[in-house]
Amino acid sequence: MSPPRAPAIPLRTAAALGLALTAVAAGAGPLRGQAAVIEVVSLTFEGNEAFGSGELEPVIRTRKTECVTLLLELVCALTDWGFAHSRQYLDTLDVAADELRLELFYRDRGFFSAEVDHDVAIAEDEARVHFTIAEGPPTLIDTLSISGVPPVLDSAEVRALIGLGAGARFDRFRLRVGEDSLVRALREQGYIEATVLEDLLRPPGGGARVHLDVNPGPRFRVGEIEVEGAEDIGEGVVRDLLRIQPGEYLSQSRVEDSQRALFVVDAIRFASVTTEVADDSIVDLVVQITPARTRVARGGFGWSTDQCLQTQATLTHRNLFGGAKRLELTARLDEIFAQQLGGSFPCSDVGTDSDFRTLNYLLRAEFSIPVFLSGRNRFGASVYGERQSIPDVFIREGVGAQFGVTRELRQGMTATLSWQPAYTGFDEESADIFFCVNFGFCTPEDIATVTRSRWLSPVNLNWVYNRTNDPVQPSNGHYFTAEIERAERFTGSEYRYLRANVQAADFESLADDLVIGARIRAGFVEPTSGPFSVADPDREQEVIHPSKRFFVGGSQSVRGFGQNLVGPRVLVADQVEDCPDEFLEPCVQRLAMEDPGAFVQRPNGGNAAVEISLELRQRLGPQWALVMFVDGGDVYRSLSELNWPVWTPGAGIRLNTPVGPLRLDLGYNPSGPTPLPVVVSLENGSLVELPDPVRFDPFTYDQPSALKEFWRRLQIHFSIGEAF
Repeated sequence: MSPPRAPAIPLRTAAALGLALTAVAAGAGPLRGQAAVIEVVSLTFEGNEAFGSGELEPVIRTRKTECVTLLLELVCALTDWGFAHSRQYLDTLDVAADELRLELFYRDRGFFSAEVDHDVAIAEDEARVHFTIAEGPPTLIDTLSISGVPPVLDSAEVRALIGLGAGARFDRFRLRVGEDSLVRALREQGYIEATVLEDLLRPPGGGARVHLDVNPGPRFRVGEIEVEGAEDIGEGVVRDLLRIQPGEYLSQSRVEDSQRALFVVDAIRFASVTTEVADDSIVDLVVQITPARTRVARGGFGWSTDQCLQTQATLTHRNLFGGAKRLELTARLDEIFAQQLGGSFPCSDVGTDSDFRTLNYLLRAEFSIPVFLSGRNRFGASVYGERQSIPDVFIREGVGAQFGVTRELRQGMTATLSWQPAYTGFDEESADIFFCVNFGFCTPEDIATVTRSRWLSPVNLNWVYNRTNDPVQPSNGHYFTAEIERAERFTGSEYRYLRANVQAADFESLADDLVIGARIRAGFVEPTSGPFSVADPDREQEVIHPSKRFFVGGSQSVRGFGQNLVGPRVLVADQVEDCPDEFLEPCVQRLAMEDPGAFVQRPNGGNAAVEISLELRQRLGPQWALVMFVDGGDVYRSLSELNWPVWTPGAGIRLNTPVGPLRLDLGYNPSGPTPLPVVVSLENGSLVELPDPVRFDPFTYDQPSALKEFWRRLQIHFSIGEAF
């Protein structure tokens, strides 16, 4: 595309701009040296009706002193501390050149008669810079004609791509964007040599007459596809993964999609797809593959408040039996040293009882095929054995498998259909409170019955659409996930339910180093049929597997609360330790008033939940970042009991590492006293729920000082990876 003919700039303006820019480049000593000590404290514009100050400030070089981040605005307003401010100093040559930069900006957007003047007011060591703008009348487009467009695009599509028409204000920037959009659309249809020539005429006293001459060039098809370097993997697998095939019209986006599809395959370390023009209408593709190392062993460790020390080792074969088939063996241990640290920081969320501080493990073997019936399908299967805990809720032990097919629907969008049979049960001591409070199974005999291993075999459909720019720390884009799960007799499950869960998040860059992110997550689960009973037929219940209920609170959720402690929960007391010589009801009332920390809080979970998070992420350099957040959420016994969620503010810091950002978050819990039910563990091992709840107030029960209360309300979370 050749450059359009721009209107002539008056000789005075051009000479002044050239002189100013030459002086700026040369360093113009005395004025710069003198201005370096004068701080610009104010930068204002007057007369700018068509464009806001926020649009004009990036056009010029002059800047004013500002707070380094929105997260420190309160500090900046109350103090003059240097670390919180980005100091900017006056440069008189820059101010003079800015006058001309603004005039050129206005001319490019149709205000050809715009004039700009400036004023600098200096008082001691502070300067206030003011620009006065006389915009003048805008130039409108009288006619906009387009010729040479091939019939693959109709006139309505072309007009929509250009985005301007007769009667609109002339805007060279928008016109160039429209021309580029038109060229991209033609190149997607095989016209890879398409160009657009722009002709602009401005008769005296009239509007702009714009003509676009499109030269599409020949339309190209894909000829031969040559694959290099795929001998071990198999050329057929590579060809199946390509999103464009011989005989189809060449599309640059589909060539790029093909390259992305190859990069996803673990057996490929590097892939490139390039084009070579064979003749006037044929383009050949050259696919170059660099295989990855076939066998890989990895190991690592991490630490978080909800899983304590964790370690994991994996062995991977990336090309088992050829065809880029992948086998991975994984072994993982969680909650190492949790027992020794006794639930203190940095293992404060592993659980309050010693049962929850014992080692968890996972042993898993996964096998995947990258091409299954089609290059857009992949098959995966896995088998595993595990001991996993949900802090203060239950400990699950079992073996299981998963078989699923994932299909790529479009770039960034996948759907997975899977069957997940598992034979799973619970540690009796960990799940007794859960089953007693939620379903009334409180005797040791009933607990032994309901915690034994049973089949949990749901069918799951999962849909993911991810358009973020980074999988670990996104700064732009959005993602959506939706999941629906059904477990019934026909799926081989003894637990029977319907479960749905949706999540959405969006990220926007407010500045180069400032990102705002928002997430919402909601779901529900309902039993469908089939009683879950003990020996007494009058005690039948429809029980949802505890791992399928919803729990909110913790480092990935509402961070003002401990792990899973948002929503319904119960206080647990031990008769032997807490009330050895007292009647139970007066004893628990006394504990609530004098020592609420003696109770163990056990979450009940619910059949529905909602979570909302909002974050401002400010980079402080290549390694560090500061985050301010507000989390909200709640758990509900059913969809009929929805109410306003609880909200908790907080702040945190991030340290970038090769394994992801290390995250330390401090959440603030503003909640007040809450009436909670109490369950007492009796000497004989059974449980009893007291008839009346107690007033639970762990923050202000003893009328502490403001500082002590503030400290009690803080919840500390330490983990790896962003919260969302």
